This record gives sequence, structure tokens and C-alpha cells, in this order.
Amino acid sequence: MLSSIYTTLRDRGALTLISAIGNQAMASVHSKIRRRRFLEKRIHDYRMLIDLEDRGISRSLLLFGTREVDHKVLLEQIAKPGMTVFDIGANIGYYALMELGLIGPTGRMLAIEPSPSNIALLNRNLALNGEGDRITVLEGAVSDSPGTASFHLSAHSNLGTFHAHGSAAHMLSGEQISVRTYTVPELAEQHGAPDLIRMDVEGHEVEVIRGMLDAIKSGDMRPTIIFETHLSRYSPEHDMTGVLTDLFACGYGVPRAASSWQEGTARVRERGYEGSDPIATDGVERVIFENIKNEDAIDFICRTGGLRTVVLAPIG
Repeated sequence: MLSSIYTTLRDRGALTLISAIGNQAMASVHSKIRRRRFLEKRIHDYRMLIDLEDRGISRSLLLFGTREVDHKVLLEQIAKPGMTVFDIGANIGYYALMELGLIGPTGRMLAIEPSPSNIALLNRNLALNGEGDRITVLEGAVSDSPGTASFHLSAHSNLGTFHAHGSAAHMLSGEQISVRTYTVPELAEQHGAPDLIRMDVEGHEVEVIRGMLDAIKSGDMRPTIIFETHLSRYSPEHDMTGVLTDLFACGYGVPRAASSWQEGTARVRERGYEGSDPIATDGVERVIFENIKNEDAIDFICRTGGLRTVVLAPIG
């Protein structure tokens, strides 16, 4: 507890700490006195039910009211009215609700999520905001082949994964469930080819991109992709380098990307990239860079680190 208070004070300042303490006190009353697990809270320009037992995204939203502002800024730059969006790893709807606002009444979304508890809260959050006509929710996961796979759950709702190794492995609960998997082309046959894919899938972006490479090569789809990197889950056996190399050979590049934190920003700037003004988020400062060279992108994503949220898009 004292460690969390000190970290928040150091990284976010006294005013944020005071606000977070107030939010935690309100949650304690709601949970312990009113005996309620979920708390309704305004997040950006929509409302969400926050799971007071979740140590992941719900806790961040409870205490601070936002998260990953750099990711939000990037979405605001690339999501356009009328787009078809696939939100892969939709979790409890933080980004799905944001994207629905950006794509407007003519846009359409498919939200895919493997965790049953996340699916339940996602549906409640969509209903809370009167959403339903423009979005289809699918329980399952996206991979490089259709079938079933074993999915590792976590007490942090945003850290479930197919890959039980890497820096967040100690946060897994030990419980596994069998999940149906789809490929992006398979889903596109039923829901239309996506214009934009957003995913945060804890390392499984390797399989997701691999599963759509043939469709991209053939021209059946050319989506913009925004994803969170997971350096500790890449390896020669789980090869993100090869997947990116193949995607770049299809005419893709990195028009925008956000650094991981101050050290990542310095690493990218050492290669001569200028970047935006710093964006304060999640206790760190991140910077958005433009037009990262393919070879540099592979290095930052797969070898040295430095980039956290990356936009992949057809160039030219």
C-alpha cells in the first residue's frame, strides 16, 4: 500500500494521488458497505462499469479515469467515420466504446474477446451506452488457424494470454480455458473485410498477423493495424521479426508509433526521429513518432525495445 502511494506520488504528482485516494475510498464504500462488485464511472465521453475485484484495467480506470493516452491519440488519428473495425482482445470495452465514437453511425465493429468474465462486462458496458446495432461481440480469439487453443487466465483482466512466459507470466492465475480460434480472413467472410484492426493480445499478435498475410498479399484486405508490442514474448520460436518482414514486403510500413517510456523515447531519438511533445500517461511520458523505417521498426519492436503502440499500414 505504502509502495503504491509513493509510486503514484513520484510518477503522477500530488493532485493525482489525492484523486486516486478519493476514488479508492469511494470504491471501498461501494464494495464493503453496499456489497456491490461493479461501480459505474464516466470514462472520456462514455460510461463504464468497473469491476472492483479486477486488479487490471478496471483498477487503472477506477483510480485514474484513463489509461494509455498515447494509444487513444493514435486511434483518433487513424479511425475514420464509416470504417469497419475488428477489435481483437476487446476486454471490457475501453477501446471498443472509444472506437464506436470515432467511426460514427455508419461504422461497424466486430469485438472479439476470449475471457468469459470480460465478455459479460463488455456486453454490459455496451448496453450501458446504448450500443448494440453497430457492434457484434464474439467470444473467442484470433490466431493463424481456426480451431481451439488453451488460454491462460489472470486476476488482471487485461493480461490473459496464450503464451505463459515473458515479463507478465507471474501474473497468470494458473487457470486455463479452451478457446475457439478464428483467423481474420475467416471472420472477414462473415463480417466484411476490416479497414482497421486494433489488438492488444499479449504476444499473440504474431499469430494474428501471420493468419492474414495471404489475404493481404492477394489484395483481399489491406487493413491498418494498431497493436501493443510484447518484446518479452517474442523469440526465434515465436518469430515477430519474420512476420513483420513478410508484412513489410506486402507494402506496409510504420507511419506512426508511440514510445514505451522515457528510455524508449531516447532510444528512438538516437536514430534521428523527432517525435511529438511528450504525452503523460500511466506514470510515464510517451512520444509519438512518424514514418519509422522498416529496419528500425523491427529493431525497436523485436530486439531492443523502444516502441509500445505501433501502427502498421499500407504505404503509398
